[in-house]
Amino acid sequence: MMVDKDEGSPIGQDPMRLCYVCRMPISVLAIRCRYCGAEVGRPRKEQETYTIADLGGEKVGTYTVSGNVTDALESFMMEERAQLEAEERERLEAERRSITGRLRRLVGNAPEEKPAGTNLDLRMGGLDINAINLSASSHHSTTQRKRSSGEGLGKRILIAAIIIALLLGMYFIADAAWTRIRGQQSVANTEGAFVYPNRALEILADGGGLVAAHEEALLALKQENNETNKAIAREVREKIIADVKARAYANPFDMAQLSGASRDITQIGQRDSDTAIIQLMGTINREVGYFAFILTELDVENGTATFRLNNPALTEKEQQVKVGDLLQQRFRVIEITAGGVVLEDTEPEAGGRQLLSKKMVAVQAY
Repeated sequence: MMVDKDEGSPIGQDPMRLCYVCRMPISVLAIRCRYCGAEVGRPRKEQETYTIADLGGEKVGTYTVSGNVTDALESFMMEERAQLEAEERERLEAERRSITGRLRRLVGNAPEEKPAGTNLDLRMGGLDINAINLSASSHHSTTQRKRSSGEGLGKRILIAAIIIALLLGMYFIADAAWTRIRGQQSVANTEGAFVYPNRALEILADGGGLVAAHEEALLALKQENNETNKAIAREVREKIIADVKARAYANPFDMAQLSGASRDITQIGQRDSDTAIIQLMGTINREVGYFAFILTELDVENGTATFRLNNPALTEKEQQVKVGDLLQQRFRVIEITAGGVVLEDTEPEAGGRQLLSKKMVAVQAY
């Protein structure tokens, strides 16, 4: 057998491994690589593991009955047998002393019945102590424990479900009772509630003004939105519309009435969202713009007149007219004199009223 000087181990017989430097095969027992000279330590010995069989134990799931258990079972069986035999003797002695036993002895021909096996023989007959396998009983007891554990879990789940059902029932009962109590309180409050007196029509009848009557009608409607207050509010709005139109289109024309109508409908429209009120407010405010023109130049010889327009609804700021023309597409020029210009209002609501516009003076009735 050849021995390597560097490695100090037989060549060709030891298990081989690779050098961690040059990756050449060397013996597992070598301490230095014979190719590159790198020092390599001896490999660690793998940790040995032993099984239960290697250590002389038994397989999992098997159990050998110890001698103490066997002795205890044998002594228990002997005691039980002795006790049962004593009980059997006492029973036979009592039977002999009875009338049936005396008759049987007198007859003498009746065969004596063979006593049946004792309880101990029936329970323990043919029992082999060494053949007892406790693993099966252990498995049976484990199954019984699992079964009892499952039954206990089922009982707990049933109890929890009953408790939840009771709580839900109590909740619904309490909610229904509370709803009924609130309904009774609501009815009581409704019966004894304060009814706001709507005095809007009284204010109109006493001449208190449209704005005040309108405020009263809206306040009563806000306090109690019932059919009565709605009807009163509707009647007040109709009277407001009629009054505002009458003043705005008064014939003869009155600039003060137009201004007052515009002021009242503006205040009312700012508080009310009724469509008719909002439309009338826009119409009257445009009316005021149409009457804001001023006569700035007057040429009687040529029959012309020049007006400065202050109507925000029009883009024109100045307009020159002659007899027959329409000022702002509304007022027809009837006559141009040294005293001013006579106009006719063509608005159907105005009823053909005539106006007089003097130089640098607001328009007025003719």
